[in-house]
Amino acid sequence: MQLTAVVLATYTSSAAGSTDMEVLARPCGHSLHQAEELLDRLVASRSLAAWHYCRDTDEVAWRLSPQVRADRTAVQQ
Repeated sequence: MQLTAVVLATYTSSAAGSTDMEVLARPCGHSLHQAEELLDRLVASRSLAAWHYCRDTDEVAWRLSPQVRADRTAVQQ
C-alpha cells in the first residue's frame, strides 16, 4: 500500500492526479485488479478522497483527501 501511495504521489499535482492504470500497477508489481484493491484501501485509510478507473481509456484518476492535501502543503512551505 505504501509503494502505491509513493507512485501516486509522483503523478499528483496539488490535489489530484491521473495516469494510465498499467503505468500505476507496473512499478508496484501488481496486477490491475490488485491496484484497484489498493486504491480502495487508500480511500478507506483516508489517504485518497476518491478514485475512478475509466476502462475505455485505461486511465485512473484520484483526488487526495483534505488531510493529505493539508499535510502536503505544510511540508512544501
